[in-house]
Amino acid sequence: MDRIRALPGAALDLVLPRECGGCRRAGTRWCTRCATALASLALGDPPGASGPSWVVPHRPPPGLPPVHAWGLYADPLRVAVSAWKDAGRRDLERVLAPLLAASLAGALAGCGWPDGVVLVVPVPSSPRSVRARGDTPMVDVCAAALDACMASVEPGATPGRGVVAHTLRLAPALRHARRVADQSGLDTAQRRRNLDGALAVKAFWENVIRDRRCVLVDDVVTTGATLAEAARALRRAGAADVVGATMAAAHRTRA
Repeated sequence: MDRIRALPGAALDLVLPRECGGCRRAGTRWCTRCATALASLALGDPPGASGPSWVVPHRPPPGLPPVHAWGLYADPLRVAVSAWKDAGRRDLERVLAPLLAASLAGALAGCGWPDGVVLVVPVPSSPRSVRARGDTPMVDVCAAALDACMASVEPGATPGRGVVAHTLRLAPALRHARRVADQSGLDTAQRRRNLDGALAVKAFWENVIRDRRCVLVDDVVTTGATLAEAARALRRAGAADVVGATMAAAHRTRA
């Protein structure tokens, strides 16, 4: 698979013909129909709101930080996330990274933090997933989202509302402290038990995390159990404050 990914675009099309990452239509990696459907999933700000709203999962777990999501977890975004993460479609990062960048901006606009350094902490993949995939797609898409954030700031521009008022640093600081089961198919209570105490800050990151403001990043928020556990690990390491940012939310509830 690594050799296939390294092929030039024209040669890759001969080995793996191009198809849309949202609907599998041949001839393009992301078709105009899916682009239009994707835009309709954006949550945006509610009418009359003074700032971005936060996604609230059904029966949120204790310790869940405020979470901002770009849009609803529905097709074609749901198909694209699955293809990007589990089917090797890393080319879809160009579709997903701008969504994550917008979610980061929304989270920072809504948290009220003063200007300064903010650590962007991706939720870690399990060791089993890293071995199966051969890479860490969440870390890579976080890096691409930070690049998109920086590219959106014009030279000489005055920092304003949201992400441009902060200096963002990628911090892959979390690790799995024990083995966990696959989350798919688990209900809310089972997900909480599965993740209880499962994450920790890597030893050499503890001094970096201490007294810092952190944005936890994941692809989708469903029950909130993963983000709650990741936030617990950061707080235990001394993080000053934690919020979350995701590409999508499985529920429409907002506050």
